[in-house]
Amino acid sequence: MFNKILVPIDLQDLKGAQETLKSVKDYANGNMQIELLSVLPGYSMPLVASYFPKDMVKQALDAMRKELSKLAEDQLGDAVKYDVWVTAGKAARRIVKRAAEIDAELILIRAQKHGAIEHAMMGSVTAKVVETANCSVLVLK
Repeated sequence: MFNKILVPIDLQDLKGAQETLKSVKDYANGNMQIELLSVLPGYSMPLVASYFPKDMVKQALDAMRKELSKLAEDQLGDAVKYDVWVTAGKAARRIVKRAAEIDAELILIRAQKHGAIEHAMMGSVTAKVVETANCSVLVLK
C-alpha cells in the first residue's frame, strides 16, 4: 500500500479532473498523504513571461490554487485528507520534480486523450512521467 501519493490534476479537462478525484476518493484511506498538483504551462519561459506583467504568473497561480481547492472540496469533501500545490513550467518535469520533493511513493495520473498528430508533435505528459519518475506510476484510463 502506498502512503504518499501525488495526483496531477489538469484543470483544463474538468471531466477528467472530476473522474481522477473520484478515483482518489475510492482508493484513499485515512493514513494516506495525498497531494493534488496542477501545473500552469508556458508562463515560466522567459520569452513568454516577458510579454506579461510581473505579477501575472502569481495571479494565475493563485487563481489555479483557488480553482483546484474548490474542485477538491466539491469532489472529496472530508472523505480524504489532501494538500494542494500549484506550480508553473513544463508539466511532466514539474510533476516528477514535485514527486521527488515530497518523496511520493506513487503518482496517480490520468491518461491524456490526444490524437496521433498532437501526441507526435508535443508528446504525452503521462508517457513522460511514466518514463522519468523515480516512483511507481498508476495511469488511470
